[in-house]
Amino acid sequence: MTTIPATDAKNKFGELLEMIHKEPVEISKKGRTVAVMLSIESYEEMAQKLSQMESPTNFSWLDTLRKKAERLPDTKPLDEADYYNHLDVKYGQ
Repeated sequence: MTTIPATDAKNKFGELLEMIHKEPVEISKKGRTVAVMLSIESYEEMAQKLSQMESPTNFSWLDTLRKKAERLPDTKPLDEADYYNHLDVKYGQ
């Protein structure tokens, strides 16, 4: 990616507009990147990909799992000692 100083971006804006059709251009100020300029096509492509990533995934299986869990009898969760006792009973010491 090409980097140009903000002063050059301002003074050569027409050239900058041509450059962004080839690749995005970083704009720096005092040696630090402060912005990126890209073509509308690149922006729209990125926005579309982002919206697809943010689209809710089908979590209907989770609702089914929650309903099944609600029908289970109330039990207390196992702690480490309970787990080891279970292993001792099942497999012996």
